[in-house]
Amino acid sequence: MRKVLIYFSAILIIWIFLAQCVIMRNRLSDSTTYNIFKKKNVPLQIHDTLINTRHIDYAVSGDTSLPVLVFIHGSPGSWMNYMRFMWDDGLRKKFGIVSIDRPGFGYSDFGDALHLQQQCELILPVLQSLKTNHPMLLCGHSMGGPIAVQLAASAPQLFDKIIIVSGSIDITQESEDRWRRVMNVKPFYWLLPGAFGASNTELLYLKDDLIPLQNEFKKITCEVQFIHGNKDTWVPIENIAFGKKMMINAQSITVDTIRGADHQIPWKNQKEFTELLLQLY
Repeated sequence: MRKVLIYFSAILIIWIFLAQCVIMRNRLSDSTTYNIFKKKNVPLQIHDTLINTRHIDYAVSGDTSLPVLVFIHGSPGSWMNYMRFMWDDGLRKKFGIVSIDRPGFGYSDFGDALHLQQQCELILPVLQSLKTNHPMLLCGHSMGGPIAVQLAASAPQLFDKIIIVSGSIDITQESEDRWRRVMNVKPFYWLLPGAFGASNTELLYLKDDLIPLQNEFKKITCEVQFIHGNKDTWVPIENIAFGKKMMINAQSITVDTIRGADHQIPWKNQKEFTELLLQLY
């Protein structure tokens, strides 16, 4: 019995550590992040703004008098997922780069997940405040894909182009994931480390949120670009066909399929992804 108690105590300690560690929370302190960018000689601004009593944290790199490229992360994640692109010399010559902590992640009220439409209501004022006379391009990966769709539908004149990378936009392609419903109930929820609790909740919400989103596709009037891997087993590439069928008023729709790529294109296929970003404008 003593060995069993020691064994389970050790597991509990490890699990608590994982729940609190920066890797599982996808965030660093502002001072640490500023030092990282300083060592790379890349200017950075981190902002914490209050929208309807909710915090929205975001970072800006480069010259925002240039066309603005906005990154929306997947689930889980944070704005820091795109640091490597924010200090890329080639991208910074062409774009002012913005990356946002979606509600419930990073420092945007960490752990408090919201429905897709609620997230967009909080993110949209931030992007409107950053709009200049130059184009704004919105890039959403995975869960960031439907967020980009909703944002572009809510403010058709704000974006010149949206880029949907491995985006989950087709309700018929979503797996049932019954285990998520089990893990969303306490005390099981507490077993999910770091950002995975909020992620599990919002991915459950997504099953319902994609239904009203179907009415939003026709409102998109900007250019649309899909980037997807043909080996993506998390979000099927068939999502693209659905998007093309639904975005009947888009100015144009292009598709870039990265052969052999899975769901993690921005990080596992960074070179190809960066080249596609450089061609955006």
